[in-house]
Amino acid sequence: MVIFALGFSALILMVTHFYLFPAMQAAQGASVVEKASLRAHSSLLLAVMLFILLVGLLLVYRTGKWFRGQQAEQKRIKTEYVDAWAEAGRRMKAPPPDDENEAQ
Repeated sequence: MVIFALGFSALILMVTHFYLFPAMQAAQGASVVEKASLRAHSSLLLAVMLFILLVGLLLVYRTGKWFRGQQAEQKRIKTEYVDAWAEAGRRMKAPPPDDENEAQ
């Protein structure tokens, strides 16, 4: 949990330093069309970052187990392994005796 929080904080700081501050400085001398473009890009970047945050929080807290209910908490059954050669020998039917060859 702490690693996720530190990683996301580093991501926010990098995006702020490398994109948002330069975008704010560029918006001061931008035309109306350029401001709209910067606003659209910033909104898209915010949406992507919030999506990453939401998915990361869901993975960290494992909220999927709350929606599956008691099914995931059932006791596990140990698999019994059978000797394949012994099972094949037990199931094998003996061939009928070859009486024709013995008569000659």
